[in-house]
Amino acid sequence: MRRIGLLALDAFVAFTAIYGAIFVVPTIPLEWLKHGPFTDYTVPALALGILVGGSALAAAVLLLVRPSLGALASVGAGIMIIGFELVEIAIVGFTLIEYDASQFPAWLQVIYLALGSLQVLFGYRAWRGMASTSSRVEFAH
Repeated sequence: MRRIGLLALDAFVAFTAIYGAIFVVPTIPLEWLKHGPFTDYTVPALALGILVGGSALAAAVLLLVRPSLGALASVGAGIMIIGFELVEIAIVGFTLIEYDASQFPAWLQVIYLALGSLQVLFGYRAWRGMASTSSRVEFAH
């Protein structure tokens, strides 16, 4: 059951990250990048789609075919989204309450920091559970 929940979490993050990279990031106002190293959203979109979305998609697929490796990949995918969100906060800022359209909706940052943390936690717990189960089976032989 734990693996199914982790699979759903990874798939959700993969879908929303890839969707966001293709359809949402290109529509964001360029003014939000004024304090960062980027002049456009090409690099952030690629990072979101490939690094965050790709790692979550790989974790989801691996959970189906190699569950133990997929659990570890989920930890890595969670670390990717946390890292992405922290860089985003450093560049576009963090204000939980939007006063106007020129401010970034920080509630999304909070949600994805939480989702990334859940990927790390659940991935680690799933991996530990599988590792302890396999060691008991090996010991029994």
